[in-house]
Amino acid sequence: MNDKYRKMEEMKKSGGEKTIIFHGFSHEELNLLMKTIKEVIDIPGKIIMAVTTPTSLEWKLKDLIEELSKEHRYFREKKENIK
Repeated sequence: MNDKYRKMEEMKKSGGEKTIIFHGFSHEELNLLMKTIKEVIDIPGKIIMAVTTPTSLEWKLKDLIEELSKEHRYFREKKENIK
């Protein structure tokens, strides 16, 4: 499998979302950052914003992003089914 094909497959698995992982910010700083990002970047539903936890700090980045993407898709589908 060549590198180009591998990257395409990884993007398909992740759902194509952009991921921002925050670490070390206060609650107030996180609220301000997330609000500002949502106001400036207009691609709703395609940005995953997450905060590190003691558990997530032990994960490989690739695995963490894949898990965040799965959770994001699950909650987005759940929200759409409620409507």
